[in-house]
Amino acid sequence: MSQARPKSIEYRGRREEVLEVFRIRGRNYFAVERLSRRGTFRVFDPHAAPGGDFRVLAQIPAEKFTGQKIETLRRIAGPNMNPNFPVITHCVRERGDWFIVMTWVWGIDLREYLARVRRREIPRPSVTEVCRLIRGLSHGLAHYHRKSNLVHGDISPANIILTTPTTRLVLIDFGSAWPIELSTTKVRGDGVTSPYAAPERIAGHALEDFRADLFSLWTVFYELLTLDIPFDAAGGRAGIPANIEQFANTFVPPSQLVPDRDRLPKSLLHQLDNLLRIGLALHPDARFSTPKEWLNAVDRIGKWTAGDDGSFSMLAWLTQVVNRWTRLRD
Repeated sequence: MSQARPKSIEYRGRREEVLEVFRIRGRNYFAVERLSRRGTFRVFDPHAAPGGDFRVLAQIPAEKFTGQKIETLRRIAGPNMNPNFPVITHCVRERGDWFIVMTWVWGIDLREYLARVRRREIPRPSVTEVCRLIRGLSHGLAHYHRKSNLVHGDISPANIILTTPTTRLVLIDFGSAWPIELSTTKVRGDGVTSPYAAPERIAGHALEDFRADLFSLWTVFYELLTLDIPFDAAGGRAGIPANIEQFANTFVPPSQLVPDRDRLPKSLLHQLDNLLRIGLALHPDARFSTPKEWLNAVDRIGKWTAGDDGSFSMLAWLTQVVNRWTRLRD
């Protein structure tokens, strides 16, 4: 898999230390950053473009994915297929592992974006901006579920990129994805990112399907709106049996926390409260029962996200400013 490596590579005027070299089908990928503990790296591919370019390389044990699932994933993440996922350029099985190579998504991850908002380095996003972004990612995620029959399994701010120069949310890191039909055989706690993981994912007490990803995405949705984690910062931990009695009544409707609530239509605030309350239900059976029901509810907030106030162009400008300050995205 790896071989003797050069000490560093230089790209776009930057010199970066090479951590490891992956040699896959005669092609070298120079790992310069570990993106997750499960074996996902930012790598430099000297053949990706004239002068090379960054890619994301994920190493996934073969027992987690069948070749059919990998092929399905490759098809739905091909060019022009799903703008909310990176393009998969190569899927290769070698020595018991799958290696998935994806395009590098230029932007800022939501974990860093939220940290800068909290430090008041940049203004917080408006409610309409957040609704537009989440609506787009919801449709992309539903398409992923429908076409692949996979649960992403690790939706959190660290795995979502706010892109530039256009602004949309792109979901990355498939290392925890899991076939829905095999959810009951999954190792408890595998790939869980607390507090964003759904209660059933943490406790392993129910079949995981699209509703587990929905809970995680809606936790991110709530945080983008309010800068808080639902259920008194417990998130999905609030729904495990030992904690339900303590946290079940701690949900605060987002309309009580958004800063511009006095300037927003009451009908929008009511829809947001209802949308978040259902999507963040601690038991999966109390959430939206079908992807269609979920997307219909999301689309009902669509009329408030037309962007006729110029806020979206402002968000694009802000993310470009943030990227000048952020390593690798200047």
